[in-house]
Amino acid sequence: MRLLERQIDFVVFDDGHQSSSSMVAAGLWNPIVFRRINKSWMADEFIRELETFYPRMEALLGTSFYQSRPIWRIHGSKQEIDKWYEKKDLPGFRSYLFNPPGELESFFGIKPDFGEGEVRHAGYLDIPVFLAAARKYLSEKGCFREVSLSMNPPLRELEDAFGSPAAITKIIDCRGNQSAQSDWWSYLPFGLTKGEVLTLKCPRLDLERTFNAGFFVLPLGKDLYRVGATFSWKDKTTDPTEEGKQELLEKFEKYISHSYEVVDHKAGIRPTVQDRRPLIGKHPVIDKLYLFNGLGTKGVMLAPYLANQFLESIYGEGQLSPELNVERFEKYWGEKNPTINYPVP
Repeated sequence: MRLLERQIDFVVFDDGHQSSSSMVAAGLWNPIVFRRINKSWMADEFIRELETFYPRMEALLGTSFYQSRPIWRIHGSKQEIDKWYEKKDLPGFRSYLFNPPGELESFFGIKPDFGEGEVRHAGYLDIPVFLAAARKYLSEKGCFREVSLSMNPPLRELEDAFGSPAAITKIIDCRGNQSAQSDWWSYLPFGLTKGEVLTLKCPRLDLERTFNAGFFVLPLGKDLYRVGATFSWKDKTTDPTEEGKQELLEKFEKYISHSYEVVDHKAGIRPTVQDRRPLIGKHPVIDKLYLFNGLGTKGVMLAPYLANQFLESIYGEGQLSPELNVERFEKYWGEKNPTINYPVP
């Protein structure tokens, strides 16, 4: 969508996106790190960008998928609530941290052990709806092809699919965990994590805002709620597990006593990074190959701002932050350089 705004010709190759973490992710954004009651990295810049970008995309695509919605945080300890009160009136936090008047216990029967707080400038993006609308729009523009590519090693297969290799000036690899498993990017310190989410039907809950207590309960409408998420660093499959299901149900039942029905259970692999910063920029050897990846659990919040900065760096309008640039790990290319069967162009 950023390329369209710049009137730059491109083609998207996509395999339907069904196995990606984007189709599983809840699509929440939140400017606060609850464990420390601190702002997320670059939260002000990311929030400012997404609050204009997604509504603009809704108008362009003619579909609703963006909801600005506060998060109710259930404090997990006396230390956390003390830190909340300490920070909520500081200049950098005043627009984010608030104290609701005990509504969770009064209206929903949820009993916080240490009280509650409210985070504003948070919200929810219905990612599957957004992706479907964008895919349809791009197809109508003639710049989308649904095709499955192994991309390992890349380039030759992509050039064959494109039909005119000479016309390709840049290849942007943004395939999430599939990129992390590609020979071209195997030198980078990806730390893939599996996450599982449930969809529950709970008619008596009648919750309108997102609820967080070390896990989240996201209202979807029609008595449906998304509950998540788990974190597993060992299991790299996308199969839902009974262990993950029970972990989430135990957390849900700790705070909510209403009866419910499990209507869906999904799992996906998040492309996370050891230093918790995205991996964006040019390949150390292949001049035309770029990576846009590693947005982790905050992809909805980070993507609009980072996509713009990425393109600014590509087209000479600005520089990519060293915190983002894959160049910070270029030394590993020589150490972990895989055997590549495709000649470097």
